[in-house]
Amino acid sequence: RYTVMIKLEFGRRNFMKVGGISAALSAIGLTDIQAEDSPTCLLPNDKSVIWVWLGGGATQVETFDPKPDAPDNVRAINGWVKTTGGYHIGADWSDLATVGDKMTVVRSFAHGNASHRTGTHWVMTGHNSTDNTPQSPAYDPSYGSMAASAYGTNNPITGMPAYVRVNNITYDGGAWLGSDYKPYDATGEGVKNLQLKINKDQFLGRQDLLSSLDNLQDGAGLRDQSYNMLLGNIASAFDVKKEDPKTMEAYGTGIGEQLLLARRLAERGTKFITVQYGGWDMHSNISAALKGKVPAIDKALTALINDIHNKGLNKDIMIVVTGEFGRTYKINANAGRDHWPKLSPLMISGGDFDMGYAVGASTSKAEEPKTDPVNPQNLTATLLKHFGVDQHTQRLDMGGRPRYFVDVGTKSIL
Repeated sequence: RYTVMIKLEFGRRNFMKVGGISAALSAIGLTDIQAEDSPTCLLPNDKSVIWVWLGGGATQVETFDPKPDAPDNVRAINGWVKTTGGYHIGADWSDLATVGDKMTVVRSFAHGNASHRTGTHWVMTGHNSTDNTPQSPAYDPSYGSMAASAYGTNNPITGMPAYVRVNNITYDGGAWLGSDYKPYDATGEGVKNLQLKINKDQFLGRQDLLSSLDNLQDGAGLRDQSYNMLLGNIASAFDVKKEDPKTMEAYGTGIGEQLLLARRLAERGTKFITVQYGGWDMHSNISAALKGKVPAIDKALTALINDIHNKGLNKDIMIVVTGEFGRTYKINANAGRDHWPKLSPLMISGGDFDMGYAVGASTSKAEEPKTDPVNPQNLTATLLKHFGVDQHTQRLDMGGRPRYFVDVGTKSIL
């Protein structure tokens, strides 16, 4: 009996839940852990979400609702630009304007919580929390945890973890779903641990192992899948340096590398990837702050949208850009904007939805929704619709009680 030791940050037991791969490895004695297939897991599909978080609370006016006809102290301080979709966005987003036909902005997305902590809880989970104490826990699961619980913690074909965070966002865990559905960390020790603890030549030289795999039903396919998992293809997915230099240049460094990594993971079977890009709590001198903050993500998001479309993945990979709340419709005495949850920025690109327009409208001074108001529950419904998860889907919480992800009958934004 041969044993290959796999050390993974998200747990060896969870990693072995990979359908045919697990069965193949168990059959040849590579593991003493049997597959723990859940009868409630959905069949795999190619749908993924890249969740881009503008931490700190980005301004809705200077992003996707610039209000050209509003007074000077309301409209976008750095101006606006018309997109290829025919609507306007803030002038700082000149690259993103070139893919306006490939994205949809939502101008009526709102909730009622102006706290960084509990506002984040609401938008990350679809549920409000009134517990604003330091280190307050998550009371509801994040969207990535929902996806992982619906489809399993690993892709049954590629073995990729279902839920990956490129960097941390508060309330991105499993809450009542349990710790099995927390995100896998895409950096640091998490990637280093994606390695075989056996010499590759030794592994390939074991003829009895090869024979065991070949004797399985569809043995060649299972063997190939097992090799792919064990010999580094998963670890390789996390290495953006394997991309063409021209692609890397298009995305840029920093946030660009993070979004490129997210695309690599999504196209290889990860269901939900979160990327945090903070620094949007702009209470003063918002004009200069935006000029320093926006260019890198403007370049990176544009590259990501074009890349996904060029690869023909836009129906399967949906990009969501949002944050915990928006900012006041009036410029304050310090030339900045303060917390304002009655309107929040939201942009969606991709998925099997129509693109190239603005959903809803805000009032003339961007105080609150005027038409088609939507909230985080509607965003939850949109994500479930993209993934093909029925709103009637239930999961048991840690107390054994059946729970819904969203109130049944909640309308999708798209």
